[in-house]
Amino acid sequence: MKNARIILIRLILSAVFAVIISRLFFANMSVVKVVGLGATLFGFAYLFEYVRKRNQGGNAP
Repeated sequence: MKNARIILIRLILSAVFAVIISRLFFANMSVVKVVGLGATLFGFAYLFEYVRKRNQGGNAP
């Protein structure tokens, strides 16, 4: 249940930030590109979590 809640929160936040970024920087961006930007942000969230957890094992310089 906790993992599903985290995924849902990340999906919602990535969609909101994708819309905000697309409206601020690219006024006439298509819906497909906004969805792609949201998917990229969602992927980065998991990439950064993986890197953070990997470095917590004492491997940080």
